[in-house]
Amino acid sequence: MAIGSTHFSSRPPHAPEGAEFAIYIKFEKGSKNPGRVFRAADQMIRALQKLDRVLCDSIDSNIEPILLLEDIEGGSIKAWFRSVLETTDDQALKDLNWRAIVGEYLVRAKYTYIRWVNKESGDIVNLSREIKDIAETTDVLRFPAYSPPSVQELSDCTNDMEKAKSFLDEKDKIIYIGPDGKEFEFDLGIRWAPDHLIDISIKETRVFDRVPMILIVKKPDYLGASKWDFRHGSKTISAKIDDSIWLHSFQQRRIDVRPGDAISCIVKIENCYGYEMELIKENHTILKILGIIPNHANMRDLFDDD
Repeated sequence: MAIGSTHFSSRPPHAPEGAEFAIYIKFEKGSKNPGRVFRAADQMIRALQKLDRVLCDSIDSNIEPILLLEDIEGGSIKAWFRSVLETTDDQALKDLNWRAIVGEYLVRAKYTYIRWVNKESGDIVNLSREIKDIAETTDVLRFPAYSPPSVQELSDCTNDMEKAKSFLDEKDKIIYIGPDGKEFEFDLGIRWAPDHLIDISIKETRVFDRVPMILIVKKPDYLGASKWDFRHGSKTISAKIDDSIWLHSFQQRRIDVRPGDAISCIVKIENCYGYEMELIKENHTILKILGIIPNHANMRDLFDDD
């Protein structure tokens, strides 16, 4: 939840009293599609809020970062914010000025993250470990049980930031300004594809090679270039058909399969797990189609057409 007041100003840009950091978007005046700037700012603010929550979890999941809007400056958009930390249970925290210490940790961790997202450092697992090391230096817990931030959640934050960057043109710039005045520009030339973010979040893949299944057809692929959509119980899955002989007969219209019909088949299933052993991705490949189970409603349609 973000609360606060907003002020518009044409004065020279500087940090207002109480502000800690800013999102600064430079754009070319008179350029087309001005809404892109506001959409990028909104998406980046949301991504940074999510990142703060992920980073706080490394210390204590009860810490809730709340973002306060302090000021918005005209010209190119510069929005200043202040982060307030609250907790529902401070029993695990030492009797000291923990808010200031955790605040400093968030600044250092975000700098580390932005360097990584600009591809200036190693892989996402090392990023998670490095952030945990930064958390340990705070020494704010009575019982030191610091944990690395979730690789999957860091990947999700990166995906959200990619959405923010996608709104901007090549001449635009988006910059994070820290409380110490340091500026970190997000490199718009660097892109993290969603599939790549999924791949780098995978620790282990388990393969079940020949699984008999009955799948209900939702959407056939008549061109043979993409996956079919099926229903298996209440779950929708997409699967590539590797049975080339059957697929050729289908595309030559020698086999009639309609949405609602079922196929009996042999399937290879790949379950991809992340570093917290959560299921990240599931791939289905149909190796062999054994037969078609027509839907009775489809059969009546065929009879009516005759």
